[in-house]
Amino acid sequence: MNRKLLVTSCMALCGFIGIFTISLVTAAPLRGEGMPSDSYNINEKLNIEKRNLEKLRTQLQILETQKNEEKQVQKIEPQNAEQENSKQLNKAPIVINPNENIVLTKETGEYGVSVYSIDATQVKITDILQALSASFGKSIIVDEDVDSAYLSSYVNISIQKSPLQDILEVVLGIRGLEFIQNEDSIYVIALSKLNEDTAFEYYRDKGVRLYQKAQLKYPNDHRVAKAYLELGNYYYDLGFNFLALQEYKIILEKYKEHQLTNEALFKTGRCYDRLKDFENARRAYFQFMYSYPKDPLVDDALLSIGDSLVEQGLYHKAIDIYERVIREYPNEDTACRAQFNMAKAYVTMGNYRGALQSFLQAREKYDSGQMRFEIEYQIGNCLFLLNEYQDAGSVLVNLLVIEPGGEGELMENASFLLGDCFYKQNNYLAAFQIFRRAIDTYSKSNKVPYGIYFMGKSLSAMNMPDSAIQTFRDGMQAYPDHGYARKMALDIGNCYFDRGDYNLAYHAFSNFVKQYPNSELVVEGMIGMANALFHGKKYDEAINRYHELLKANDEEKIRRYAFKRIGDCYKSMGKLEQALKAYLMGLDKDEVTPKSLLHTDSSLDETTSNTQPL
Repeated sequence: MNRKLLVTSCMALCGFIGIFTISLVTAAPLRGEGMPSDSYNINEKLNIEKRNLEKLRTQLQILETQKNEEKQVQKIEPQNAEQENSKQLNKAPIVINPNENIVLTKETGEYGVSVYSIDATQVKITDILQALSASFGKSIIVDEDVDSAYLSSYVNISIQKSPLQDILEVVLGIRGLEFIQNEDSIYVIALSKLNEDTAFEYYRDKGVRLYQKAQLKYPNDHRVAKAYLELGNYYYDLGFNFLALQEYKIILEKYKEHQLTNEALFKTGRCYDRLKDFENARRAYFQFMYSYPKDPLVDDALLSIGDSLVEQGLYHKAIDIYERVIREYPNEDTACRAQFNMAKAYVTMGNYRGALQSFLQAREKYDSGQMRFEIEYQIGNCLFLLNEYQDAGSVLVNLLVIEPGGEGELMENASFLLGDCFYKQNNYLAAFQIFRRAIDTYSKSNKVPYGIYFMGKSLSAMNMPDSAIQTFRDGMQAYPDHGYARKMALDIGNCYFDRGDYNLAYHAFSNFVKQYPNSELVVEGMIGMANALFHGKKYDEAINRYHELLKANDEEKIRRYAFKRIGDCYKSMGKLEQALKAYLMGLDKDEVTPKSLLHTDSSLDETTSNTQPL
């Protein structure tokens, strides 16, 4: 009675809303599957209705079988979990007969995974897909570019106890078709529709699924270690280092004697490196070296150990490792890399002479390419840091004009550093031209504000204050939030001061102090305001400004400088007694008035206003 009621209910539902009708959805209808039109004859209409009935019968058969299963499950009162699992594994398979030529069986295989068997004789691929769609509970969508004739042909298929995806691959592979599945549907596509990028992604993901399937189906087979390794490499290439690490660890724990263990162990170190876990990275590399001393990747592992030590600031230990790589593997590429990385470690340590020597040795091992370009740049940088500006400039000019292979950030750095070399040699015209060319060439570079600032400084040094002021203002307008904008604002005041326009200088310094009250240069701005008043012979106002400076900053050298200036103000006013008191308060027998506190009284000490070399 219940069974008849179920069938009647399902037929009623299908008749009104078609919710249980499973169809093969296509952008262009398959041959023989289109909607009837006025041109169809009565036989064609009957055939369509017959096929729809077959689809409905297939779905109803599945529903009836599932209903029977539910009834059986409700009657089961398992005594323990083991008995229940045993009964589940031994339950009767589901048999589906959409027509007399197709038999589709669904049963539970090992590990509770559903497997299917299909026997079809002289049946259209379309009909097979409809049966699979009903069993799998997903719509099968065929791309509009797939020729409908491919799916209307008749085939013979016999596949036993396989996952449904495997059956789909066989059925569609007969006609050179592929499929991509998501949660709700399976999308059938012609292989020619996949471009190079999507084809690579498609086959890579397909390979991953096969490896995952192998792990589930053959967990105790030693050959499955390959699946874990390839899955690890897949995650590693995508940057999912933690997931990759888990796959490699399974190989190391379960397949210790496998031939792939060495690669898994090395890649474990690589994953830890990327995860910034340098202690575990070095532990993995050392274990790899001791376990496989003749492996061709031992030198790479040793080099990586040195790099991890540098990351942790253990430079002396890292240099010992680099020297070992150079000594034990002199003919390998890793020796060149070790020489280069050791030189960079010396730069970080401030040992520029040692770095220069190492870079020169690395130069001998690289004939061309991007690495050779970077070495030449680093040689020029070391010479600059050693204050050998002329030699540094020569290296950089040769690099930019002659040396091939330079590109990107290195070329930018070399261009701006060359401008620094000329500026340090007081060749301000050449410096201005180099910085301007660098800015024009790399207009999107984050070094542009730096270049604009030193263009203005070069113009100021060439006694062209008006041009310098305009350059600074242009730079501030273009980069108002950049750190060099405040330097430009301060130097506008210096330019007015150099020009002898102390009133404008005072207002420029005052604007700077108001606009950047938290700047590290605010003391220089306050000194500039006071000095502009002093040189403008506004001594009373200047004295007040120097007293404000004393309140704002209690450094000893600032205190001595401010009291000396206060004394100068009183002396200029003819108040010698007050001048003497001020001088005595600022007097220090061990040190005279601090030099170069501000550009307004003497040349600016470039070692404090200039930034570190690029």
